[in-house]
Amino acid sequence: MSVDVEFLRSLCTTAGPSGFEGPVQALVRKRAAATSAADGDALGNVWADVNPGGTPHVIVVGHADQIGLIVTYVDDGGFVFFDKIGSVAAGLLPARHLIIHGAAGPVDGVVGKPPTHILSEEERRKAPEITAQCIDIGAANREEALKRVSVGDPITFEPVWLELAPDRFAAPAFDDRAGVYAAFRALELYAALKGRARLTAVSTVHEETTYMGARAMTHRLQPDVTIVVDGDFDSGNPYVDAKKLAGEVKLGGGPILGRGAGSNERLLAMAREVAAAEGIPVQLKAYPRETSTDAEEMMAAGETATLSVGIAMRYMHSPFEVAAGEDIEMTARLVAALARHVGEAFTPGCFVP
Repeated sequence: MSVDVEFLRSLCTTAGPSGFEGPVQALVRKRAAATSAADGDALGNVWADVNPGGTPHVIVVGHADQIGLIVTYVDDGGFVFFDKIGSVAAGLLPARHLIIHGAAGPVDGVVGKPPTHILSEEERRKAPEITAQCIDIGAANREEALKRVSVGDPITFEPVWLELAPDRFAAPAFDDRAGVYAAFRALELYAALKGRARLTAVSTVHEETTYMGARAMTHRLQPDVTIVVDGDFDSGNPYVDAKKLAGEVKLGGGPILGRGAGSNERLLAMAREVAAAEGIPVQLKAYPRETSTDAEEMMAAGETATLSVGIAMRYMHSPFEVAAGEDIEMTARLVAALARHVGEAFTPGCFVP
């Protein structure tokens, strides 16, 4: 079973940094409609159910938001200054094509970069702070620029989709549109399985900044089991060290099961059993500390057994994150199968050590 490339491409190339996830959530609602009516809240979270009267209640979570930037000031010359939304490295931006999402539509711009010839040796080795950089939109002055952009407009990398090789894709926002895809694809697969549990797929907001979407959904849904799907760092490239990443995980190796602070050990063991029974390859990664995902907010409520599931990605938090379609689809299959198994095996207290 191969990944639905068109849905995945649409998710990854639709702009939606934290606080501005609406266009992404519209895609999610449209996709969910074929299986279940979607619901939402004022924060921007979107969710949908299969078997709403079933027990226990299992939820699978991916976050809709991506990293980005936001307009903070326009100077007299018409140059647009900005700050980051989420973790954006300053070195990614000089000479980069960016899109400002203005009220009248997208505005193309380029981040300025001084000619190398006039920089000192020290200046050449590092990028200016983000708030010292600016975008050139071709405006002659501040008045002209403000006709096209406004303070508070979100900014994203250009929405390019590349197929580097069969089933290997590069795009912005795989973190975490891959998780959103897996959550709502799992809902479709689970509907066909007709399991006993209630399964809710959730597309949260604000993960890259405050985790507020996950916090709200935990209190709203009060699930028995939570599966959080997010991007994780691929160790199969020259830029990283598997020992430092606490696990050797690679593109094409299947879903990553987080062991340690990010998962309930009994639920993790169940996931490994289900994966083996379904013929789904999985990879293990240690979480000695926080996961830096929605999982922390879900676990903080203290009422849900949580499993952290990763999808291997290269170059996370950059304009081109690289992922394998098979990993994303296999993650959806694992979630659906695990939800069915939880429905069959669940008893009160079964995940209590």
